[in-house]
Amino acid sequence: MNSLWLRIRPYLSTLVRYMHISYLEAKSGYEGTALGILWIPATTLSFSLLLGFVFHPSGTTGPIPFFLYVLSGYVTWNFISDSITRSTNIIQSKFEFAVHNNLGLAGLFGKMLADRGFEFAMELAVVIIAVLVLSPFSYGPQILLLAILIPMMCLVSLAASYLVNLLTLFFPDLGNVVSTGVRLMFFATPIFWLVEDRSDWRALLEVYNPASYYLMMMRQSFGLQPLVLHVWLIGAVISLIVIAAGAIAYRQSNSFVRNLR
Repeated sequence: MNSLWLRIRPYLSTLVRYMHISYLEAKSGYEGTALGILWIPATTLSFSLLLGFVFHPSGTTGPIPFFLYVLSGYVTWNFISDSITRSTNIIQSKFEFAVHNNLGLAGLFGKMLADRGFEFAMELAVVIIAVLVLSPFSYGPQILLLAILIPMMCLVSLAASYLVNLLTLFFPDLGNVVSTGVRLMFFATPIFWLVEDRSDWRALLEVYNPASYYLMMMRQSFGLQPLVLHVWLIGAVISLIVIAAGAIAYRQSNSFVRNLR
């Protein structure tokens, strides 16, 4: 047990340090405002309320279940989109910062993951509280699946971030293409719309959009949707592919990526 603690202690120490730095940076970004960093969850909550009000399907789902559906999906989508759109120029703009702080390439991307993770944690806390207040009976044993889902999403975020940045190093114009694609993907992801039956054309978007599976897994973890095993299996396969691709890309490129920037 002691040997295990000694192994993981440096990683936990690094995680705490990164999260503390992320907190300080986020706090400085809202310095002088009344809410401070609470603007992060407040903005998410406000936008989710607006989406839930405007796009609520009449007669099929109640307003509270639909709001929780939108909120949980939007929080998950924010983490996914940030992993992509905020990764187009990490090496180009922050590599000197990494060298100055002895982070290295892996440390730099770990630090950026901590930044995204800090905001994600604040927004996820809103989901936890909202479900607890508005639909407490949704909670069940499936909430333990978050212990699988969140680490999986973090690893996918780390791998996807590196892959996106590596591509934009070779093809700088891809940065704008990626940003535009993610904005379009927002509407093709079941954040604020429902698939009412399998004959609905939107069912194809739900099936063939990889981001959809992370939204469904998040909602199932909170009991907002029925637990479906094949969703988790497909989500796990997608995650393994992205993580493996990111690991291979890092191994093949980390030695010369400094010269590419």
